[in-house]
Amino acid sequence: MELELTEEQSWISESIDTLLSREWVTPQDVADASPERRRQTWTALVEFGSFGIKKDGEDGLGAVELCLIARSLGSHLASVPFLGSAAVRLALAPQARSLPAGIAALLSSHDPIGIALLEAGSGWTVERAGTRLAPGRDGLEIRGEKVAIEQLQAAGQLVVVATLDGAPALAITPAGAAGLTRQAQRCFDETVPMETARFDAVPVPSAGVLGGPEARTVLRRLMTAGSLLAAAEAVGAAGHILDLACRYAGERRQFGRTIGSFQALRHILADAYVRQESGWSAVRYAAAALDDGDPEAAQAASIAKAYVSRGAREVAHSAMQVFGGIAFTAEHPAHRFLRRIGVRAQQFGDAAHHERRLGRELAERVSQARSALSSPVLAEAFPA
Repeated sequence: MELELTEEQSWISESIDTLLSREWVTPQDVADASPERRRQTWTALVEFGSFGIKKDGEDGLGAVELCLIARSLGSHLASVPFLGSAAVRLALAPQARSLPAGIAALLSSHDPIGIALLEAGSGWTVERAGTRLAPGRDGLEIRGEKVAIEQLQAAGQLVVVATLDGAPALAITPAGAAGLTRQAQRCFDETVPMETARFDAVPVPSAGVLGGPEARTVLRRLMTAGSLLAAAEAVGAAGHILDLACRYAGERRQFGRTIGSFQALRHILADAYVRQESGWSAVRYAAAALDDGDPEAAQAASIAKAYVSRGAREVAHSAMQVFGGIAFTAEHPAHRFLRRIGVRAQQFGDAAHHERRLGRELAERVSQARSALSSPVLAEAFPA
């Protein structure tokens, strides 16, 4: 597994930063960015080739490259429907040849995609979705309600996680389909708009439904990809606020010296730097594992998401200590980075969700190992 960025990957990272510096607004102005500016930035990302996902052995972008883009988006606090659009395509790409036509079409389109996954009062597991796919007059229909759908107002297509015959399934429907009622909901970060969607017998063509073992495979990969991209964006936001804090510490003077010369602040910034770099290393490792088809990729993604969900917030808190009181004013951008980090920490499972999942998997492995060691076959092969 190659963990060093290639020359092409470094070029992608630098180019996206340049693109966002040109097309997007400054962190202080993100709340006032117009819908037209958001569409303009999205179009620029599409034209750059941000969704040329690798599939069927072809050249293209993988998880590492998409995480580089997500990190830059977090650093600039860009408000575009990238997370859902990239996670869905990254999840579908390995199954491209076996997907129903309506779902496979997402891989060749550049439409923004929303993900309807979370339900009120439920967790991030896809196994117990209350939203159902049931027979209707002209095929299957979606019935249920989803919450916290990001960028729904900008989405062209909506990927809905539902239950079909008691098993997890995936359905595709236009974001403006008949029977779909939308309502805006408050969000900790106003630049990441969220909505609730109610599905009252929303029709879905058979070519837009994926069920069975294929659905489970795609949904597992979707959760892995979404976790990584959310973590990468949080890393980008944390990195930017840390850079701002370091520059401030080198400029702000107190008692005739720059505050960056004080040992206490040096320790705070050094610890924050270690957390920042460790988080990015964890994300990059998990992304490389996903690209290589490593069977441990999902576990690595959970480790990265859990670590970054806590670590990025700690980096932001450390930076705000360096800024002092100015960081708590509405005019300073520090709170905007903290808000973006807080939202991404919750999406696709917070730290506690992933830590519990890792604990269950490790306990299951130990149980299986003990069962194998106590089996009669092994006892006969290796007598005491």
